[in-house]
Amino acid sequence: MRIFWRSLAVLGGIVLVLAIAVAIAVSTIDVGEFIGPIKERVKEATGRDLNVRGSIDLKLGLEPKLVLDGVTLGNAAWGKEAQMLSAKHIEVQIALLPLLRKHFEVIGLNLIEPRIALETDSKGNGNWEFPAPPAAAKDGTRAPSGATLGDLLVADVEVSGGSITYRNGKTGEVTTIAVEQLSMRGGDAQSPITGSFRGKLNDTSVALEGTFGPLDQLLGQRWPYAVRVQGEIGRKKTSVDTQVSVQGQTIGFDPLKVTSGSSSFAGKATMLTAGARPKLTLKLDAQTLSLADFALPAKIPAAKAAAPSRYVFSETPIDLGALKDVDADGEVTIGTLALLDGRHLQGAHAQLTLVDGKLDVPVLQATTLGGAVRGRLQLDASRPVDATLNLHLEGKDLELAAIAAAAGVHQSVQGGKTEVKIDIVAHGVSPRHLASSASGNVIAVIGPATLGGGRVNADSPLDRLSGAVDPFRAVDPTTELHCVVIRLPLKNGVATVDRSIAIETSKLGATASGTVDFRDETIDLSIKPQIRQGIAIPVPQVAELVRFRGPFTAPTVGIDAMATATSVARLGAAVSTGGLSILGETLMRGARADPGAPCEIALGRGGAAAGPAKPASMPATAAEGIGKALGGHFGK
Repeated sequence: MRIFWRSLAVLGGIVLVLAIAVAIAVSTIDVGEFIGPIKERVKEATGRDLNVRGSIDLKLGLEPKLVLDGVTLGNAAWGKEAQMLSAKHIEVQIALLPLLRKHFEVIGLNLIEPRIALETDSKGNGNWEFPAPPAAAKDGTRAPSGATLGDLLVADVEVSGGSITYRNGKTGEVTTIAVEQLSMRGGDAQSPITGSFRGKLNDTSVALEGTFGPLDQLLGQRWPYAVRVQGEIGRKKTSVDTQVSVQGQTIGFDPLKVTSGSSSFAGKATMLTAGARPKLTLKLDAQTLSLADFALPAKIPAAKAAAPSRYVFSETPIDLGALKDVDADGEVTIGTLALLDGRHLQGAHAQLTLVDGKLDVPVLQATTLGGAVRGRLQLDASRPVDATLNLHLEGKDLELAAIAAAAGVHQSVQGGKTEVKIDIVAHGVSPRHLASSASGNVIAVIGPATLGGGRVNADSPLDRLSGAVDPFRAVDPTTELHCVVIRLPLKNGVATVDRSIAIETSKLGATASGTVDFRDETIDLSIKPQIRQGIAIPVPQVAELVRFRGPFTAPTVGIDAMATATSVARLGAAVSTGGLSILGETLMRGARADPGAPCEIALGRGGAAAGPAKPASMPATAAEGIGKALGGHFGK
């Protein structure tokens, strides 16, 4: 035991002597010797000036640190900011043994409260792109200049506090990253790197950690390079797992797996950085994808956020500026797509191209509301303040019960296969702008159905309208619906209805004329109900005219029991549909093709009928259901 303690004492004495020797050797080092070579190497590597405006100190220890205050790195000549980097305090960890030989070898870097300004010019060049260093001497040697400066590449980096800004030189948009803590640790250049970040992206909280390939693999451009990141973005669980490859100006991500909240997708993507804009090519498949998982909080001034909109269609602008920042093409397939309003689409598939802010989606399809929807759209956002939307959408075999439920109407419905066709051109940057400027046609045709009787939503305008148009509703347990046609010929946000809304049941029918104005969201329709021939009337007298008018959110119902021919306004003759009458051909086939029947007239296939028409009446539940369901696609 005595031998053990004696050996330990001898060993401690040796360590103490070595420590004293190291302290004496290091204390003789003039830290000013290192600053000149550092500035020279940085200037050579970046073409920028490195300045130290504060003090320079060397802290002794087994891991010596060079401490610099007030450090700045110059920006590109075209940059908006004077400095690309400024830091209140920088600590440079130095290898001890090389330091004894006055060789400066960096093994760690800690930046305290740095401000890093990243930006691009109008051509997309980044201020982080440095000119290539001049060729080395033929014999590979360098002229000596004071102390030797080792490799400046550092595997361990820490950032505490500070901020990073990114300015898009083409759009002027600025993205701000507030850094609470950032670290990258590799031990040495041959070891895998682990990293973590905690802070905010604009106003969105971010907490991520990940693993990456070795630093020398990245600098040596040995592809593919592994990237695995997981954590939270905006309090949503998020992960990215990919292999990165770079060939020339093309960056590839293959395979690519991304999760966010309840969403996940896999596939591959490439980014071509040449040209006026980056071009993204992608092929993605998602089992589930929720739009809410990828919607970052928008910056809305408190005064505006406090004032609720009185309109059905949202006034909130859609940010289209990003469509001009990148070109794209590819396809996306989604098993279940959850919309922002909570509805779900199944089997969604889209093909797209995006060039200079012009988005073309030639294939757009999904299963929803019990049927299938197919369409295409073009969105010209090259002028984001006045975007142009060209939309063509067709729905087949939709279920009336599903449409009514989506509109919040709960009533027993059997049958009622529905077809919808939308052909519109609109302008604007919000759903309300688009709706109030739309021109084209919106058509819905509902086939035979059996509707449960009774009230739908007591004392609602819809319920009062249904009771006024259909007096049989109060005495019949069910309503046998033959057909419903809603045709809205739109011009600059106004639909002039001339018997293009019609309803037929087994006992009565109705046609409507008037206006549906999406500019101020008001409706003014004159509805003419008419009993079918041969139907006994065990109800009070049917109104000559029902007026349905007022704002979309709260229309009123008025009854004119003794309407004059002027107030009825003759309800006009049918107008040509320009080929749109093919809609509903399947649903109407087999029905009696009476040219005076309301549904035929509404579709533009009939003329003014002589004598009593064989009208129709739908409990307006279905009509409102169609309206609300279509409106929901535009933001409400």
